[in-house]
Amino acid sequence: MKKLIVTLAALAVAASVTVGALAAIGSAATDGASMAFGPTQRPDTGAGELLVVVLGGVYGSRQEAEAANAGMSFGDVQGYYVVPVAQFQGFREQVGAPGDFALVSVFRTQEGAEAFAAAAAAFGHPATVLPTRVRSLGGVYAGLGQEASPTGVGPLTQPIPASLP
Repeated sequence: MKKLIVTLAALAVAASVTVGALAAIGSAATDGASMAFGPTQRPDTGAGELLVVVLGGVYGSRQEAEAANAGMSFGDVQGYYVVPVAQFQGFREQVGAPGDFALVSVFRTQEGAEAFAAAAAAFGHPATVLPTRVRSLGGVYAGLGQEASPTGVGPLTQPIPASLP
């Protein structure tokens, strides 16, 4: 009888752990949290802001841009993002044409853009910091929040005077 009680208790604990783990996985999938890294932030597109673009290339189709991007490793860090050039006002005046797609990473600070461009170059990837800021029209996430805050505390997650029109 004692063996039966111990077995039932062990099964109850195992079931409880399984249900708890499944509940955690389910809530992570539905509330945007990651079990490994904690809550995630909503992607910041910088809509309306004037941003600094680091360009990794311009392509005639999304498929071409994605194929080029797949061949560019940045180690453990996200590199470029595939975006339509129409996502940024002022982009087409500097590079690209309507319907083109580009590999970009965007920044609120010149320093952040230059640091990323240096890292891309160290990996052997093309990286051009566009000379003129472009206005984000929203749309696809393109890397904001990956540079350090000028206050020195965490990532830069909101507009700064230089990025406001």
